[in-house]
Amino acid sequence: MLYLVFQSGDGMTSLGRIETVPLGDRTLEAIRSAIISGELGGGVPLSDRQLSESLGVSRTPVREALHRLKEAGLVEARGRTGWAVTRFTEQDVREIFQLRKLLEPVGLEELEAADGDEQVRTIASFFDDYSHPIAPARYVDYFARDNQFHKAIVQCSANRRIRHFYEVIESHIDRGRFFLFGVAAGRVEETLDEHLAIAEAVAERDFGRARTELLRHLRTGEELMIKQLRQQPAP
Repeated sequence: MLYLVFQSGDGMTSLGRIETVPLGDRTLEAIRSAIISGELGGGVPLSDRQLSESLGVSRTPVREALHRLKEAGLVEARGRTGWAVTRFTEQDVREIFQLRKLLEPVGLEELEAADGDEQVRTIASFFDDYSHPIAPARYVDYFARDNQFHKAIVQCSANRRIRHFYEVIESHIDRGRFFLFGVAAGRVEETLDEHLAIAEAVAERDFGRARTELLRHLRTGEELMIKQLRQQPAP
């Protein structure tokens, strides 16, 4: 934590606090991002020495980050001191989407029960600035919006544990999105239509239809991801 001391006009000393991101958190995020984006692919061995040299940090924050990533299911221990990126498997896809199909509809159910106008407007207008066709230059922004949309639906739930658990699996959801990036880019307008169908149902307060459209959208994503995985060469 950094502190800033300055002299005010009346001669009194004021103390302000500047928030900084701890080195351990920055190290964790750097490695996590490389795994999620596929820069560090499944099965790739990891060396705390090489990672520390690449990141310009000591081995201590790297080792701490690897242990935290192991808890998150993104890396696995190999032997006494070795590490490797976990492989993204069909079982992972099925488990992640099973959880999403349980958690995300709860947000819609609680949104309906709360009858919150502001949250309804937020969800309903999420893709108002997108239309056919989406320029390739906007694909990255669109996929980020996709992520934010689903998270916003979950955030409609007042259940802190549901929101927390979704955050726990969010790295795996993001990893799946990056894995599908090339394929999804080929059907970006279709996914936009699926998102708009959910948003439109929410705008009309037809939450039963919104739930149906959401689950249809998730099933389509699951099937596409499994199909893509099966086309990958065996490790």
